[in-house]
Amino acid sequence: MTAACAAQIDRLLPQTQCRECGYDGCLPYAQALAAGEAAVNLCVPGGEAVMRDIAGLLGKPPLAPVKIQTPALAWIDEAACIGCTACIRACPVDAIMGASKLMHTVIAAECTGCGLCVAPCPVDCIHMRPSENSVLPQARSLAAPGLAPRFAAAAHARARWQNRETRKSREAEEKQAERAAKETAARAAAQNPAAVPSAKPAFDPASLIAQAMARANAQQAQRSTPANRNRFQTQQIEADRQKAALRRYRRDAQYGSPQEKAAAIEWLRRHQAEQEGV
Repeated sequence: MTAACAAQIDRLLPQTQCRECGYDGCLPYAQALAAGEAAVNLCVPGGEAVMRDIAGLLGKPPLAPVKIQTPALAWIDEAACIGCTACIRACPVDAIMGASKLMHTVIAAECTGCGLCVAPCPVDCIHMRPSENSVLPQARSLAAPGLAPRFAAAAHARARWQNRETRKSREAEEKQAERAAKETAARAAAQNPAAVPSAKPAFDPASLIAQAMARANAQQAQRSTPANRNRFQTQQIEADRQKAALRRYRRDAQYGSPQEKAAAIEWLRRHQAEQEGV
């Protein structure tokens, strides 16, 4: 009887899951009411209308609401948002979009105005703005057709909350299964160390530098052998001779006698042809 009564009361509540009543959501408050452990006037977003419905259902005298709250929607200052995801985790109906280190934004049509996202924000970039709609959320697609706006909004919000709870339970089970698999693998490895594949050697920058230095030293030593040194000296001497001859014949071609000019021009032509043929 208490469970059935709690379900009836729960259908009267706005399903914002705001916890303003002091309970951890709408259903726990409904259960406390059904058990006679809570007052009928604690639902802040429901106001007087919800209070009177609950009092009428339970046959209790109406009481003045403990608090009056104007409907408001959460709004994120996207320029100040740091993408911490704290508000996403706090929202009971998944009405905030975003990802880690990326800008977040509120899905206004899905926001129930619970305000649970405001306190966790470390940079105070979430604000509650008054809404023109007296009943939140504005979306009603998950509610049965034909319901009055207040009950349609509550049914939609309840469905969003239930979907979120289902997702959280599934993710928790997946994480638990993953941890169990890792623990099983660790126990198997402890019992049979030989079956565990050897780990890759750790990255050692000092070893890589030492190997590079060894290769460089080997190359330097190869260049320093007597045969290589003699060949290099011969090449240098021949290059110096060519440079000296080029300077001399250029000088003769400009300032020499007619015979020297002719010989210099002939040499320069041969030199140019050799260079172009290289």
